[in-house]
This record gives sequence, structure tokens and C-alpha cells, in this order.
Amino acid sequence: MQIFRYVLGVMVLVLLGAQCSSSESTDAALATPQAVEAQADSGDSDDQNETVATAGEPTSAAVAAPTLADEDVASVLDLQPGQQVEDAQGNLIAIYGLAEWPEPFAALSDRAQAGFPFFGDVQAVVDPASRLVVLDVGMCAAGIDFTGSGTAEFFVHESSTEALSTDPVLDRGVQARHPVVRPGFGFPSPAECRRGYLPVLWSGEQAPQIARYVLATRATAGADIERHIYQWELDVVAIDAADPVKSQDESFGIGQTVTFNKGRLTDLTVVVDGWAELIGVASSIEGTRLVAVSLDFCPASSSLPEFGLGVDNWNIVAPMDQDVLGAAAALDPAENCFDGWLEFAIPFGSVPTAFFASDGANASTGYAEWSLVDAALEAPQS
Repeated sequence: MQIFRYVLGVMVLVLLGAQCSSSESTDAALATPQAVEAQADSGDSDDQNETVATAGEPTSAAVAAPTLADEDVASVLDLQPGQQVEDAQGNLIAIYGLAEWPEPFAALSDRAQAGFPFFGDVQAVVDPASRLVVLDVGMCAAGIDFTGSGTAEFFVHESSTEALSTDPVLDRGVQARHPVVRPGFGFPSPAECRRGYLPVLWSGEQAPQIARYVLATRATAGADIERHIYQWELDVVAIDAADPVKSQDESFGIGQTVTFNKGRLTDLTVVVDGWAELIGVASSIEGTRLVAVSLDFCPASSSLPEFGLGVDNWNIVAPMDQDVLGAAAALDPAENCFDGWLEFAIPFGSVPTAFFASDGANASTGYAEWSLVDAALEAPQS
């Protein structure tokens, strides 16, 4: 995790360094035939750049969008879904596919999304101009070397010839606190392997077709940067919590008492008994229905945890009414333990899969999650 955060932290330095590096030719050789063809096309006659006079007014010819062939890269390698490759630093890496934002949420109207209690850390994906996707990534590490402020980044694109994207990778620090999908991918230590999901923001109109791993390195801090691009065609993958390969992260069981032992939630105890449909109670948000989690917690101070609901293995939903927990006033552990139902709105067709409590700051000592798989209870009205 520390390595990955460092990767994100130096991204801006690398981009600035690339602009300031030597302008001399680096003899870049593109490995993709599409990119080579694009370079050849750019050498056509100047007739393409002439202006055309119509009714006495000059009109500029359309300028073609930049492609990968226009970029200064050391190598490009095209790969099939799941195909493993050794990168320029000896790491073995593969991208198996992509999972998109769950359809029930994407189908919500703009009006419904405006009032929907998405969990704050992933609220950016509600913007119609961007949405969340996750890459299924596997790597066996030889050791990532970032001499001279190199980077290792992941992107998604519409085609293999498209220019490098500037779409941000969603902050893994945020996802560590509240996993949008599990297990999350992080760069493994040398001689270790890891496979998991990597959240990426996508702003294209169509589903992305290409995933890229871009490794940028320098021999020394003053040397020219070299970018090596590895790109995979994308298959759609399903997120399946029952798959043992994708369920390495442990969660607490129903009825198990969890006591926080560090941080601002020290000595807070939480018990989750399951979840239930709220039959006969209508949701105030169109396209959704109400469910509730049976929850018992006792605070040890005035600091309250953040609670959230994992739906279809994507943790994205905040409670409908946080005030029911007594968030407006300090709680006295001797008198104000909460024992009841915490309500959530979820789209029709979705299923609760997890519940989490967090201090909102510390990923290792301030986070606990309970699996809600096979934990349905009878509705409290019955």
C-alpha cells in the first residue's frame, strides 16, 4: 500500500519532469501496427492542411485527435485478456478484465441520484460525466524501481491507438478505508504475487475496450523518461464474493462482537445480527426500496463511527438517517447504546452483501466489516 501511495504521489512530478526533459530524439519504437500506420498517415501531403474557401470565408480543416503514435514512448505491447507479460523491470503482470458500475445504480434517474445517499468517498462516480469501473489485476513482483521519479499507472481507453489518458486512478487510500470492491489490488512486495480489483474513474461515453499499464522509468534523475505501455483487450468480469480467489480479505461474522482497540473509536463495540427487507414501507427515492441492518453498538466516547452498506459487493450506500444514531449529540456509553434497525435505500434488483463501521481515517485500526451473505432476517414489521 505504501508503494502504491508513493506511486500516486509522484505522478505530477513525473509529468512535469517529462515536459522538462531533453527534446532530442529517443529513437522510440512503437510495437503496435496500428500506431505505426497512424505515424505513416501523418506524413501525407500538405493538401490535408490547406484551407477551403467557401463564400469568400476561409475554413480550417478538421484537426485529427491525437493518437498513441503521437506520443513519445519506448515500447507498446498488445495483449489478450488474462495474458501475462514481463514488464521492463521484470514484474509479471496481467489484466484479466473489467467490471462496471452495477446496472441497478446506473439505471437510477438523475433525480433519484441527486437525492441518493451514496457513501461520500465514492460520490464522484455519481457525476454523469464519470463512472467507476474496476480492473481485475494480477502481479508477481520483482520489485518496482522508481529511480528518478518513475511511475506505474493504470488507465482504461476506448481503443488501442488512443492517446494516453489523464483520467485519475481513484485514490487507494480512500478505498482502503471503505473498499468499493474486494479484494483491492496493491503492488505486492518483491517475490510475492497478488490479485485484486483496482478502481479507476472512466469518463467516456462507451464502455472502455482497452486497459493500460504504463511503466515510466529513468536510469537517473537527470535522464530522459522512458514509458513502456502494456495494453490488454478487455473482457467483462463478474464480481463474485463466493469466488475464493477474489475473497481473500476476511470479514466478521453475524452476531460477532467487534471492539475497536485503537484510534478515536477505542473501546467502541459493534454487533451486527443481519439484514431485512422493510415490507410495506416505501422509499422516498424513486427506483429504490428500503432495507435495514439489525445493529447494536455502544460508543466509548462522543466519537461516532461512519456506517455503510455494501451492495452487490460494492460498498457505496450511506444510511438514510444518520441522526437516528444520535450523531447530533455526544453519547453516554452507559445510557445511549443503540439497539435497533438502521435503514438504507438500495435500487430494485440489488442485494446487501456487507456492512461496515469506520472511523473514517485509519485503514488498519479504524475499520471493520461484516458479511451479510446468507444473513437475511424476517422483516421487523412481521
